[in-house]
Amino acid sequence: MKITVRVCILAALLILLVSCGKKGPPTLTTFAKPAPVRNIAALHRENSILLSWSYSVSSDMREIIKGFYVEKAAASGDNSPGEFNKLVFLPETATHYADTDFTAGKAYFYRIRVYSVRNVISDFSPVLKVVPAELPPPPSALSYELKNDAVEIRWTGAPGKVKYNIYKSHVKNVFSQRPLNKAALNGPLYRDIVQTGPSSYYVVRSLLDTDIKDEGFPSEALVVDPAAFVPSKPAGLKYVYAPKGIVLIWNENPETWVVRYHIYRKRAAESSFSFIGETVAPTFKDNVALISRTAYRITALGSSGESAPSEPADVYPPPPQDERQ
Repeated sequence: MKITVRVCILAALLILLVSCGKKGPPTLTTFAKPAPVRNIAALHRENSILLSWSYSVSSDMREIIKGFYVEKAAASGDNSPGEFNKLVFLPETATHYADTDFTAGKAYFYRIRVYSVRNVISDFSPVLKVVPAELPPPPSALSYELKNDAVEIRWTGAPGKVKYNIYKSHVKNVFSQRPLNKAALNGPLYRDIVQTGPSSYYVVRSLLDTDIKDEGFPSEALVVDPAAFVPSKPAGLKYVYAPKGIVLIWNENPETWVVRYHIYRKRAAESSFSFIGETVAPTFKDNVALISRTAYRITALGSSGESAPSEPADVYPPPPQDERQ
């Protein structure tokens, strides 16, 4: 009996040792010093200095990164950095930070350090000096003019050496942080492509073309509603006889945003024109046999607005076949 008890105890101890054994030593990677952030950029927009950075390391090193400390210093008397203080700690996924505690005209310095999960600290990033300027006033009186191949956005600019960024959205009051223009605009004009879907909203910001692009508050939003786009009336309506019916031909409208044409017909006994079909190309075949004088006219459509009708074309029944020969 005692032997059986001892055997059971030994077996239990063996199971315990196997299942609850010591963990293996941590890998050396977790103790590695993280690579530093290589560059920092800044943009002064409205009431924020928007810091941004990129951080690229191998996947195994990325797993050990805990986050970033952003540090800040004000300029000292000789315009060099004063004492740096930790501004904020951000998780390892962060690439942006908005600092709202600053005064226009004063110099500030920023740097970043990377922390690992074992609190091993990287070297400092390069120091970024930022001197936010007084912001220019927002543009005013935005308006647009519809051209054949573009929408021209105009506005009243701000005084001084000011440039502009323009932003667009299809959702009211929700705009991207990236402007439409690739380079800052020198004057109060922007030509955009014509879109015939939902309404477009535009705002413009005044911009000082400094190192950090001091960008002011947005203008009032301008709404461009394609439902208000009305093409010019089609021109050059002609016809040719077909074996069965009549083929209408006209000049293509100059507006690139015309989406289709409507065709209307009025026979001699009818008092008004009736809609008989539509087409996206400037040609249409009416397969109805002509037995009396018949008038046709065409309209062009944008997204929903319809042009004035073309000048009518009067078509008479074709002469007998033997006469046409």
